Amino acid sequence: MKIVRIICLLLMGLLALNPLGTVLAQDEEEPPTPVLISEGEPEYELALTPMGERYDTIAVAGKDKYLPIVVENLGEAAIDDITFSADGPVGWKIEFSPDKVVSLEALDSEIIEVIIKTPSETEKGDYMVTIRASGEQASAEKLDIRVTVNVPLKEPKVELSPVYPRLEAIAGGDFVFEVEFAYRDVEITDEPRDFNLRTTAPKGWEVYMTPPYEKEKKVSAIRLKPAFTPGNKLRVVVTAPFWPLPEPGEYKITLEAISGEVKGSVEFKAVITAKYILFVVPAAERYNTDATAGEDNFFSISVGNLGTAAINDIKLSSTGPEGWQIEFSPDKVDLIEAIDEQTIDVNIKPPSKTIAGDYVISLRASGKQTSSGEINIRVTVETPTIWGWVGVGIILVVVAGLVVIFLRFSRR
Repeated sequence: MKIVRIICLLLMGLLALNPLGTVLAQDEEEPPTPVLISEGEPEYELALTPMGERYDTIAVAGKDKYLPIVVENLGEAAIDDITFSADGPVGWKIEFSPDKVVSLEALDSEIIEVIIKTPSETEKGDYMVTIRASGEQASAEKLDIRVTVNVPLKEPKVELSPVYPRLEAIAGGDFVFEVEFAYRDVEITDEPRDFNLRTTAPKGWEVYMTPPYEKEKKVSAIRLKPAFTPGNKLRVVVTAPFWPLPEPGEYKITLEAISGEVKGSVEFKAVITAKYILFVVPAAERYNTDATAGEDNFFSISVGNLGTAAINDIKLSSTGPEGWQIEFSPDKVDLIEAIDEQTIDVNIKPPSKTIAGDYVISLRASGKQTSSGEINIRVTVETPTIWGWVGVGIILVVVAGLVVIFLRFSRR
């Protein structure tokens, strides 16, 4: 009986599992319902870029200039039948190689060459050329290129270009100019040429040349290779004389480069600016003096100019205790040249009733261009000689009186 029950239970389990397996089998066999996605039009984008991203170039009048340009498809699908066109100055011819791109795939690029033909009579200067690209599906934005035209030389030429043609400094200082050299020959070759350097400067001025980064070396010649652009530099050091000091103003210095019949020159301008320094010091270098009350007392000072240019209309002034008379002789100086000085007498007269002791007076000089600082002089005042004798007389009278009184009382 137990065996029969077990068999019945197994049969019932199989019958219960069979419908679920059928359903699972049906689910696996049914294919998924397809979902349709609608696709839009692809995006097209065409671009023009000069090789090296240089939007300028140099050409020689009468000679062809080859300029590589990158044509790039930045879109999502191919662009077909791309043609090229250009606008330039009147008389110029601009061609393309190749003149057409049949098809350019998405995210692909191709290099074309723009051939710029300038007429031989074209003048030296800067010109603009506009390049365009257009395909069936898209066009590129225009590309503007600046073309600098140089005129072909009929004979060799050397050019000197100052970086800073005009500098300012005080007398005795250095003016450091920089100059660029460009040697141009009829044909560009690698053959260098030596140029001797010669300078012209005002009398007493010192001029020498050094390489830009070797300031201890002094050069008198330079070797140049033919090129259209400056590439060689020198430092031109100009020193104005310290004595006699040159007047403020503009001075010219000329540098020449000479190689046989080939010559070039450049002019620099050194501007001397004025520096004004006015000073007052005691002539004897002593900042103290003695004075007698009520009398003239003379003290000497020096007024000088340590600047680089003359100082005009110099006046002397003073401050002192109330009632004191301080006079200058002379009281005004019309002109003191640079690195020069003049002696001035100062009459210091304290009032007659001035109490003996130490006092301070201040002296100063003021010119048209600048003023000096104040100097302080300590004045030791003494009483007049006559009052000294009066004092001695009073003392003698007092002493005599004491003697008489002593003798009179001693007799008693």
